Amino acid sequence: MSRVLAILVAVLVMAAFGVTASSAQTKTDPPQLKAMDQKPAPTDQKMAQKVEGTVKTVRGNMVTLEDGTQLSVPGSVKVPMSRLKPGAQISAEYEEGGGQKVATSLQIKG
Repeated sequence: MSRVLAILVAVLVMAAFGVTASSAQTKTDPPQLKAMDQKPAPTDQKMAQKVEGTVKTVRGNMVTLEDGTQLSVPGSVKVPMSRLKPGAQISAEYEEGGGQKVATSLQIKG
């Protein structure tokens, strides 16, 4: 009887140890697995970009640079329109949205 009891206790101890060991492994995932769980940033997310160049034309709120880049300049971007003319050197930050490059800031150099 004591022999059966000893075997039963040994089996229970081993089972408890096995459950504890497997839970410890689950809690500490290797770093590469955590990195795979992270989702990449959506591709439609707006990201600010920068452009510098010489103004070729200005039509309304659309500015075209010598390299062909077209920027839409909303009213929220404060820029002296009298200085925004062909030949002006500019530096602008913009976000792409709806197929347009929309200026978020614009500075006239010089």
